[in-house]
Amino acid sequence: MEPVQSCLGVCYTGNHLFYSVNQPERNGQLARIGSIDFNFDVGKAIITGNVVGFPALKSSLEQIKKEYKCDTVKILAPASEECWSVVPRSVYEDSTEREAHVQLMMRGSDRNQVQVMWHNISNTDTKLLLLRDSDSMTGFDELFKSFNSSEYVSDFELGMDWQQHTQNRGSFVMLHCMENVLTVSSFILGKLRGTTFLEFETLADLPYLWSLYSEKLPWVSGMHDDAFIFGEYGKKVSEMMQSFWYDHGTLHFLDSLSAMKVDAREKTYGFRLESAFPAIIMSLNQDVKETA
Repeated sequence: MEPVQSCLGVCYTGNHLFYSVNQPERNGQLARIGSIDFNFDVGKAIITGNVVGFPALKSSLEQIKKEYKCDTVKILAPASEECWSVVPRSVYEDSTEREAHVQLMMRGSDRNQVQVMWHNISNTDTKLLLLRDSDSMTGFDELFKSFNSSEYVSDFELGMDWQQHTQNRGSFVMLHCMENVLTVSSFILGKLRGTTFLEFETLADLPYLWSLYSEKLPWVSGMHDDAFIFGEYGKKVSEMMQSFWYDHGTLHFLDSLSAMKVDAREKTYGFRLESAFPAIIMSLNQDVKETA
């Protein structure tokens, strides 16, 4: 039986890059959770290939890869660089309608560079369409060239990983709170019900945007048993939005190892652990099975 290699999970916010490395064959055990601070915006450096920041990022990740013998890397794809759309059966089962829908949603992008991915959701008469422009991911591809396997994980897929990790088959919502983006993903009976993201300039805009989105997407303000909150701005956003999240059941902040149901040698950290949650849940690499 071949040994299972370590998986590196990566996410970022502002000038902070967060990473997590699993311990292969030890469920929920992590070898390292860390944060690296830079003097530039990490996301912009990756997407633009900034000549100053990009080499520093690549060097840091390759050092982590070497130290922890990471074979696989997963990074949280920026929601703002993706397009999510729920489409009816009449669209996804008709090739002509599918193509027309893709071209409409990605107008301005070279069709040959558009990645098209479909995801099942709880309503079997619809599917979630994920569109991504490969040109915007060139920096990510270059960053992970030294890894044998690399994967982009969309924000709503974190909820799927959480389901698998916790075996939660109830009704819950995942809320990722970033500086200018809030992603919302709803799950019911083990399946994704809906997902969306809200872009805003200031936190003061969020209540208005939430009300606006709720009118078009009823599940956004629908009832849930639990709400799991994470991200650098989780506490700030929840203070402002608590009255809007009243129907989301018990609020859980994924800000500790116990809350995330994982374990690591280090028990205290010099950064907000909730910021690293995407990296942590991705590093568990639960979709990789042992091979004989």
